[in-house]
Amino acid sequence: MKKKFKMENLDCANCATKMEEQIRKIPGVLEANMNFMTQKLTLEAEDERFDEILAEAQKCCDRVDKGCRIVTN
Repeated sequence: MKKKFKMENLDCANCATKMEEQIRKIPGVLEANMNFMTQKLTLEAEDERFDEILAEAQKCCDRVDKGCRIVTN
């Protein structure tokens, strides 16, 4: 499954790169792209674990920048 998400409070391109690198390391992630300019995350991951992987991706973002959030609604 591949989905795009808006990022909230993504403050710098360097943070976006760090988040993307960490998200790509999550087991089950097929591809992850964080675009600082558009404030979007494109995540492709295993269908059956997508919600779990998305929650883990949010934890990756928290480790880099506590205020940054993946908007899921």
